[in-house]
Amino acid sequence: MHQKRNKMPILWPIRRKGTKYIAIASHAKTKSIPVLFILRDMLGLVQTRKEAKYLVLNRNVKINNKIRKDEKFPVQFFDTLSLEKTKKNYRLEIANKKYKLKEISESEAGKKIVKIIGKKIIGKNKVQMNLEDGQNFLMKEKFALGGSALVDTRQNKIEKILELKTGAKLLVISGKHLGESGKLKEIIAFEREKKYKIQLKDKEVILPGKTFLVID
Repeated sequence: MHQKRNKMPILWPIRRKGTKYIAIASHAKTKSIPVLFILRDMLGLVQTRKEAKYLVLNRNVKINNKIRKDEKFPVQFFDTLSLEKTKKNYRLEIANKKYKLKEISESEAGKKIVKIIGKKIIGKNKVQMNLEDGQNFLMKEKFALGGSALVDTRQNKIEKILELKTGAKLLVISGKHLGESGKLKEIIAFEREKKYKIQLKDKEVILPGKTFLVID
């Protein structure tokens, strides 16, 4: 599928002038960027979609340590991308309200931080953790919604729970303060939902939980 170039997400660091239509991700369309644009427009490893397709079909691209053979596969925030040909690893981050790639070590490429968005009681002493990227894990440890999980993508297990608590380090992932980081100062209970007072670099802001990610 395709969409008009001028309708692409503002996070994409792609020129708005060019061909009228561009490819979109196979899923998670509004919160990802396809592998194609990373290989061609961000890394400059290929010049055409055909070249990108050849690269992925030959098992050269891993997303979160899994080989992906579709050039339209979505890469989401904090996903890792590994290139077999160059032996380089990258993490998709945000800077100046745009996606950027940060080169990381091989050991770092085995970790990913994901927001915890749901929990379900499966049976006695069994609780299913639901993560924002679609992964689910059966847990014995206690956890709460709104926090994050540090996932070991090589062994497919939760390495650590990052709690949403006072003093936690946060990264804003949507809205006016997109890409800014800070610390949680206070949890404010309202009638229908909680709000969070966050100390950013030069100011305090109050934000809803859906707009940030616990990163430490």
